[in-house]
Amino acid sequence: MLDEDLVKFFASRIRPEDYGDIRLAESSGTLIEIEKGRTRSTSSFAVRGFGVRVLHNGAWGFASSTRIGGAEIKKAIDSAYRQVSSKLWKRVVKLSPETNIENAEKTFKEDPQNVSFKRKLDTALEADSAARAHKGVTNTLTVYGDAMETWLVGNSAGSVIRFNNSFPRLSIAVFAKDPNTTNVIRKTIDGNCGFEIFRGGAPGAMGKAAAKEALSLLGAKPVKGGKYDVVLDPDMAGVYAHEAIGHASEADGVVSNNSMLAGRLGEAVGPESITIIDDPTITGASGSFSFDSEGSRSIKRTIIDRGVINEYLHTLETASRLNMKANGAARASNPTHPPIARMSNTFIKSGEFKSDIIEDIKFGVAFYGMQYGYTDPRNGNFMFKSQYGRIIRNGKLREYVRDAALTGNTLDVLKRVDAVSSNFALEGGSCGKEEQWVPVTSGGPSIRIRGVVVGGQ
Repeated sequence: MLDEDLVKFFASRIRPEDYGDIRLAESSGTLIEIEKGRTRSTSSFAVRGFGVRVLHNGAWGFASSTRIGGAEIKKAIDSAYRQVSSKLWKRVVKLSPETNIENAEKTFKEDPQNVSFKRKLDTALEADSAARAHKGVTNTLTVYGDAMETWLVGNSAGSVIRFNNSFPRLSIAVFAKDPNTTNVIRKTIDGNCGFEIFRGGAPGAMGKAAAKEALSLLGAKPVKGGKYDVVLDPDMAGVYAHEAIGHASEADGVVSNNSMLAGRLGEAVGPESITIIDDPTITGASGSFSFDSEGSRSIKRTIIDRGVINEYLHTLETASRLNMKANGAARASNPTHPPIARMSNTFIKSGEFKSDIIEDIKFGVAFYGMQYGYTDPRNGNFMFKSQYGRIIRNGKLREYVRDAALTGNTLDVLKRVDAVSSNFALEGGSCGKEEQWVPVTSGGPSIRIRGVVVGGQ
């Protein structure tokens, strides 16, 4: 168990005129890979470590270790101070850290640590066998993983916070082969919760759904590139919110002028029907947390409020440099990395459009699921490729198509949104930045966008 006295020891070693913080964590988990109904690999892990930061004369020093103890912490503090003294540049940063003393550990309905390996294996096999039961499926890859984390975060302002996370995850990739191409559908069940997320036949239903979608793509042709009216399903709408808007709202990019949203607070950039939220307080979602990695309490953030840029995602430092208030967006993937501005659960708020969102489209494309993509937060240019699409003709969904990619500029596309549905769904995943991967969730309603470029053939 992580000892709170180590936080007090750390705080006592920080000079009175300086600020310092410390993160200690231990994590353990399981990984199971199933291919075509056979166990390909199994493994487990257990790791622990800590990281310290020192802010002296406006500059940061950081050091970490995978060995936890008073002697190691003292060495890390000394190392951090040496880094600060060797830096030629300094910038004045005056932080306003919270002082929180709290045990925020959660109790999960079914702790994955108390679930047998056999049940975890059977859960993966349930999804895999449900997919392979469909004739025409040529391959499956199913992965079960879990990670249990305990964190202890403190600072020289007096904070001592203990919290925990549980990340069970089950994913499947289903393959169906055409003569000239292989179609792949991927689906995932995950959360910051207990093993109960897999109850009620959820793994089998996921495998079945993935197989049906993969088989529906047999014989599908690539979409013809051009301008279309399009509809994004909640998964693709969430990817747009996360990748195109969310990354640009992370305030470290704003401070360094590497964001298209820099200097635009209060500016209308989209229709009033668009509100984009980042909320780490959603119960059970993958990107949820009670405190961030700097010890700030998590709160709901509204990035875009009815079409207007409303706030950025802040660390203590970015808030100080922009003369704003920190809002609990500092995250470190593990204690050996320093915290940086990150998203949590990012989504478009449901709208009031209750009619069929495709009925007014004479000819267009509906996008389903995210395959891959990229965005440049500096200028807003992006490309997102869906898992598959369907042609819309005269307000009806018609043939399946593949290789459908949405391309354009973030703010131009945002202004073209003319309908936001009343439905809503979230999809879990992970997000990488500066070699740190953290669990996140994205989603929203279905949205309709007029006259955008669709890449294909």
